[in-house]
Amino acid sequence: MRNRVTLLVALLTVTQIPVGYTEETYCKLTVNGGIGMNGPCTFNADTGEFSDGLLKTACRSGLSECHPDDLEVIRGGVFGRVTPIDGSWEFCWNNGGYTDINECFEGLRKEYSCWIRPHKVVFCID
Repeated sequence: MRNRVTLLVALLTVTQIPVGYTEETYCKLTVNGGIGMNGPCTFNADTGEFSDGLLKTACRSGLSECHPDDLEVIRGGVFGRVTPIDGSWEFCWNNGGYTDINECFEGLRKEYSCWIRPHKVVFCID
């Protein structure tokens, strides 16, 4: 029995959670001097995708299903991604109220758990 416990402890010690899983965290986003997000969010370290999970859409027709072009935003929410490009980072987001990413900033630098382009974008996760 003791050997089984020792083996189990050893396996748990060397087994790690994958690095790229989506995790619940805290995000703070400032774009062009305005607060875009400041609260709970999800972040995927592999893809750089993040979301506050608040965006809600509905069909303009009132039906439960419709073509994506017929969706309207009924509650704003933030999502986007940060990705490495040519030695720096690119930050893209949906401006907090669109169903698609519609604005990107290039040339961000990463400092600890923040991506920064002075006077433009600061995105931090905790």
